[in-house]
Amino acid sequence: MQITVSSGKGGVGKSSITASLLYLLGKDIELVAVDADADTPNLDILLNVKDWEGEEPLSGERVAVIDDNRCNGCGLCARHCPYECIERDGKVYRVNEDLCEGCNVCSIVCPHDFVIFFKETVPGVVKWGKTVYGFDLVSAQLFPGRPNSGKLVFKAKKLAESFDKDLIVVDAAAGIGCSVVASVNGSDIVVVVVEPTEVSLSDAKRLIKVLDHFGLKRVGVINKFDVHPGFVPVVEEFLKEADAEIIGYVPYDKNVVNAMLGGKPAVEIFPESPFSLAVKKVYENLKNFI
Repeated sequence: MQITVSSGKGGVGKSSITASLLYLLGKDIELVAVDADADTPNLDILLNVKDWEGEEPLSGERVAVIDDNRCNGCGLCARHCPYECIERDGKVYRVNEDLCEGCNVCSIVCPHDFVIFFKETVPGVVKWGKTVYGFDLVSAQLFPGRPNSGKLVFKAKKLAESFDKDLIVVDAAAGIGCSVVASVNGSDIVVVVVEPTEVSLSDAKRLIKVLDHFGLKRVGVINKFDVHPGFVPVVEEFLKEADAEIIGYVPYDKNVVNAMLGGKPAVEIFPESPFSLAVKKVYENLKNFI
């Protein structure tokens, strides 16, 4: 079974909630966690992975290279490149490898032979290691400026499946990009974390469209509900219309910041804090879907 914790907007407290849920779930269920925020993975900090046990690169990716000695500067490759990663450099053209997706358009439109070729590149790696809580964490880690975060997350999830545990818990990136699509795809249930603000609600609506596309079951958690209580009914109505049962209301709690500074889930070091008590209720409600 796969549970994915997601949010349209970053900074709504998704990873803090995920870390605490993993701490609680790991006590009852054999699980493996996946940090699918390939651009900025940090779940290993909150879950205390001291040493990575292994690492696998995302291989087989290609970037285009233009031979300076054969290029005549016609510019067809640059005009047709869908990623706008080819620019003029004097009399010839060069490829910005940080933007190239290896789509092959440039070599197709080039009227000359042996001008454009491809070389393999490694855009990121998948690491795995054991947390201090006894369960394993698989982390997708994209190198700066590289593409294909979705493929990297897919690789991380396939690796997590090989651990053969009862439950996979995925901490998705914010937004609706490739890595998020790869994260939620195949989920049995998606936990949508929303805070009561116009911006968070707007981004959550975009996320729900992705979940609708894949026909995924979802539940909602309203985080920091007491920061803007007047807007909570608006979020509740949205989640109701999105067929997302609300499984918890989590208050704003400064102990969450202190827990992050300590590099631990808040529910572990501040078990009686308002945040922790609320997340425990989320955990109890979430178990009904497992």
